[in-house]
Amino acid sequence: MNEKTKSLLIGAVSGAALGAALAWVASEGDDDEMDELGQRNSAVSQLGPGDYIALGISILTLARQFSNMLRKS
Repeated sequence: MNEKTKSLLIGAVSGAALGAALAWVASEGDDDEMDELGQRNSAVSQLGPGDYIALGISILTLARQFSNMLRKS
């Protein structure tokens, strides 16, 4: 297996694992908790657009830092 294929495979597996871990954390919570309209509250439903933008910026910052680490080595 060449280096590029190996890197892509490692990136895909680690990204899937990170995504699954984040989904698991987001789905944790009190399933019996209801809001004032009688609907179930979830952590994801409480996020606003600013939270998603902040998450996107954080992911891009992480990718940039990882890229800088690879350039130094």
